[in-house]
Amino acid sequence: MKKIEFCGFPVVKATPDDVNDLFAFEKICFEHAVDQFPKRNLRHLITSPTSVTFIIRDEEGKIFATVTGLLRHFKVSSGRVYKIGVLPDRKQKGTGSFLVKVIEDWFRENGMKKSCAEVRESNTPSRRMFEKNGYKETKTIIWYYAGGENAVKYWKDL
Repeated sequence: MKKIEFCGFPVVKATPDDVNDLFAFEKICFEHAVDQFPKRNLRHLITSPTSVTFIIRDEEGKIFATVTGLLRHFKVSSGRVYKIGVLPDRKQKGTGSFLVKVIEDWFRENGMKKSCAEVRESNTPSRRMFEKNGYKETKTIIWYYAGGENAVKYWKDL
């Protein structure tokens, strides 16, 4: 992978050594407890050959943004933007859109033809971010999230 930076901060692939920091980051970043992954899930996503997690750390070494993507070899090979997290004080600065581009590049490098994402129906900022980056809403998935919230499915041709 070529060297990538966001505002001077390196974007790096997470390793098993990052699990504790990712776990702490998730507790701060995701308001719904069901959206916070346990350490074993984080470790699996980091070590699986069909997924990747990229992280950005601040000047103090603390994670302020992450993106996780999955490769899916179905009828049409597609990448799934599985999770994007940006700390509240770093939002609205283009970080999410930047991470979408990073994960899309990884999808392309791995032969994916499309990219998809599911977003909580109530998560208007995330929905706008995907739409701004060329994703098209294709359907609503009823009761997708724990607690019964619907998801909106997005797709984009790569």
